[in-house]
Amino acid sequence: MFRQLIFLTLMISTIFFSFAGGLEDGYPDDTGVAGPAFFGFVRDERGSNIPKATIFLKPKTGQPVVVQANILGLYRSHVTPTTVAEDITITCEKPGYKQTRLVRRPRSSVKLIETDCMMQKVK
Repeated sequence: MFRQLIFLTLMISTIFFSFAGGLEDGYPDDTGVAGPAFFGFVRDERGSNIPKATIFLKPKTGQPVVVQANILGLYRSHVTPTTVAEDITITCEKPGYKQTRLVRRPRSSVKLIETDCMMQKVK
């Protein structure tokens, strides 16, 4: 009986912790916010993630949004609620690297725009 009670307590606490909010990547689950969410990875020429790179989301009009990638090279942000994805230019910077290309994935949703930034070490 005591073992069953401990097992049940552990199972319930595990469920609560698994729903503790946000996505696995450390960013809040903000898909309910108006406007598309821009996200992706910053990677080098071998496909390795580049942590702490700076990403600029520049709309045709208005101020750019500056985001820092996390330690996995992942970034995510919104620009404005009325943003049109095609009007955003994305650039990435990191000391010791130069941007070589952007890989914008086909849109699976109007709300989520995936764009990976490819960079190369400067010699």
